Amino acid sequence: MEPEAKYTLVGSSVLVLLALVAGVVVWLASASRAVDVQRYTIYFARQSLEGLQERSDVRMKGIRVGSVTGFSFAADRPGTVQVVIGIDPATPVKESTRAIVDRNLITGLATIRLQNLKEDSPPVKRTGPTERDPVIAEGASQLQQFSETANDLAKRADETMTRLNTTLSNENQIVLAETLVSLRSLARNADGAVTRADAALQSIGRTAESLQVAVVAMSGDVHRLANRYDTLGAEANTTLRDASAALRQVSGDVSQLSRQAENLLVDTNAEVRLTGQQLRGTSDAVGMAARKFRDPRATFFGPGETSLGPGESR
Repeated sequence: MEPEAKYTLVGSSVLVLLALVAGVVVWLASASRAVDVQRYTIYFARQSLEGLQERSDVRMKGIRVGSVTGFSFAADRPGTVQVVIGIDPATPVKESTRAIVDRNLITGLATIRLQNLKEDSPPVKRTGPTERDPVIAEGASQLQQFSETANDLAKRADETMTRLNTTLSNENQIVLAETLVSLRSLARNADGAVTRADAALQSIGRTAESLQVAVVAMSGDVHRLANRYDTLGAEANTTLRDASAALRQVSGDVSQLSRQAENLLVDTNAEVRLTGQQLRGTSDAVGMAARKFRDPRATFFGPGETSLGPGESR
């Protein structure tokens, strides 16, 4: 009887534990369904999604704000993977928010990191009527940037090596050898060139000294010439003043002659006028005498009887 009682107790305990586990699972499921989440869509075209799974964490500034709810290839965007995430509605997702795939180098598991480039940008909205959820733009991870930089460096190194190989070709090596020989010859002839340069500099110095002497002599000549021009100018001024005085004297003499001529003309006019009056009186006297001598008989014997007027007698 005792073994059967033990088996009954063990079986009852197992059933009770199973019931408790089922209740906890149901409670957790109902609690998870009761949590309100905001869905967003991300289109990844440049980043690798290796290690990303459903329920992978979505973080912002190191804080878990949601998880990945599903992903698939986008039918309308070739080569693009559509990832749907559900995050806390209080998460500040903005138009400047970028989605970056971070990968743990040890475990290989990937997470999505949300980064706001500008904190003052407006909240993200639906991009079009065909989108059911708002779309978060894809960003660039540091690993991707490092990979692109490494690729650029590799390309530049390859180009540099190609140029070095071209520079060190057989023809260029011959040209470089000839250039080195020419440089060696030039170095040997450098001493002679320096000596000739020193001689040329000394000659230039002597020429400069001669030129300085000539400039000093020319300066003295210029001063003397200037003094002569000053003397000549003074003499010219004196001559001009004398000529001006002579002209003023001539002008006074001409004015005096003009006044004398005017006085002479006035006197002449008076004499001519008087002579004309005398000539007019003489002419009148001659006319009267001529009229008297026109009839000599009347002059000597008087007028005739026929020419007498009433009451006149001879």
